[in-house]
Amino acid sequence: MTAKLKGRIKFFNVRDNFGYMITADKKEIKITRENFEGPPLSEKNEEVYYLLTRNGSREQISEIESPYAYYFKNNVLRLDNCDYDEFCDKALEYATKLRGPKNQAEVTTSMVRKIYDQIMRAKSISELKRLRPQFAYLAGRNSDKPRVGELMHILDYLVKHAKSRGENDTLHLQYIQQFMEAILAYLKYAEELK
Repeated sequence: MTAKLKGRIKFFNVRDNFGYMITADKKEIKITRENFEGPPLSEKNEEVYYLLTRNGSREQISEIESPYAYYFKNNVLRLDNCDYDEFCDKALEYATKLRGPKNQAEVTTSMVRKIYDQIMRAKSISELKRLRPQFAYLAGRNSDKPRVGELMHILDYLVKHAKSRGENDTLHLQYIQQFMEAILAYLKYAEELK
């Protein structure tokens, strides 16, 4: 995966498909839905990762995503080679972000329970790959909740990039199951705290 730069969303209006972000070098650049990888993030001052390309003198922003999506996409399929305590800390932070404020919970354990159950029952990566349409369905069904879409985007990426043949088949299956188990456990924990 290509290294990305850090920036911040200045604002983004989902309905109007228009906003601005502040780049790593403090430039303000106009963005639209097409600049995001996954659902657009609309929280003011939200930290993001992005790719910057140059077309002559013009800079182009693409693949904007949250730090959580960036972290999990870079680490879940290699869990044995990353700091597991850091992984757990990121899972807790992300579950808290997914949960949102108590009176307007964005993601609940019951919303993702069916996907969780299917992931945990899977015996191979090819069984997980068959869940990709369900990830899209859940994201579309909850289009008013971008965090659901973001979680489904992360799962889709992990499943798509998991090796389905050879030595990594079992490992990648276990890693994706561990990721989903951590997210659900910390999501339940965050629900109890609120």
